[in-house]
Amino acid sequence: MLFTFAGTSVLKGDVKVRFANSDARAKQLAKLGDTNINIVELPTGMDKAGAVAYLLTLPAFADVQDALRAEVAPKAKAKPARTLKVRVSKVKAVKSKARAVKAPAKAPVIVTEAEVDALMMAVYGTK
Repeated sequence: MLFTFAGTSVLKGDVKVRFANSDARAKQLAKLGDTNINIVELPTGMDKAGAVAYLLTLPAFADVQDALRAEVAPKAKAKPARTLKVRVSKVKAVKSKARAVKAPAKAPVIVTEAEVDALMMAVYGTK
């Protein structure tokens, strides 16, 4: 964005660098409580870095050069720690129906008549 006016003001004891496209900004700053308002018209439309470079060449801004340089210095912004949100779906318990396990088919038992007679004698004492 290009600005046609730039300067400084003091708000609550802090020097603020101001940029505007109209000289009415000075009146607005005065209403908001700024003091020592010093806004000048720039020779051409300038971005913030260009406007600050121009203000540094003017003798009227000699006492606020630190604030002007701080305006164009790279500002290190502390990035907040990111919280990663993970959606975990609920696990439903699955009831499985137990299948009845069938025993393998047994081979037929073949018993001879002699074995039956021997068992009958052992159990009942008769054939």
